[in-house]
Amino acid sequence: MKKLLLLSALFAASVSYSQDNSGTTTSTPNKIKVYTPSGSSSSTGKSIDNGYKWVVKTDLLAAVVGEFPIIVEYKIGRKFSVEASAAVTNAFWSNDFSLSDDSFSDESSKAALGSAFRGTLKFYPSSDYDAIEGWSFGIQLFTKTTNREYVDDVQELSGKLDSKTKNGISLIISKQIFEDSNIAFESFIGVGMANITHEYYSSTFNNSGVRINQLNKTTESAPNFQLGFRIGFGN
Repeated sequence: MKKLLLLSALFAASVSYSQDNSGTTTSTPNKIKVYTPSGSSSSTGKSIDNGYKWVVKTDLLAAVVGEFPIIVEYKIGRKFSVEASAAVTNAFWSNDFSLSDDSFSDESSKAALGSAFRGTLKFYPSSDYDAIEGWSFGIQLFTKTTNREYVDDVQELSGKLDSKTKNGISLIISKQIFEDSNIAFESFIGVGMANITHEYYSSTFNNSGVRINQLNKTTESAPNFQLGFRIGFGN
């Protein structure tokens, strides 16, 4: 009888203990995702930038003036980017549209290769987009050389160059947009000043009637204007 009472007491105690424990649950706090305006999320509450970081492009309008660039733009801050450009030039236009009487015409020269380099710091002020999307203002430093090669064997000038070099600075205003396929389009205008050095040959005769080919060099400062329409790919 005593054993039966003892077993009953133990059973009742175990049932009571299990009921007490079933009412106690251990919970872990749920992590709250915070969404940034650009659509990125972070489980820690920190904003993650999921915008475009870089774009590689070329300028279609630059080909009209004989410049064929490869341009890379890289985001360096929420509102700033840097842009670098390297190009091959082909002077199928004359280096001087107002050739003087004693200089050689385009009939005695042909297009030759040159080069162009540009570097730009760009600021994107829009509150709707971070760099590198939307409107931007930039300061550009540039150098551009166009060459024409003389082909006149009679006057012993074949292989020599008519060379024009522009070094300057421009204010660039542009707008860049991205399509869903990561294709980028940019249009821009630039206004600035350039120091222009032009080296070319002219022909004269001395008192004995011997032809003398003379290298001339002129230097001037002039306004510099740019228009561009670029297409590229970014990520």
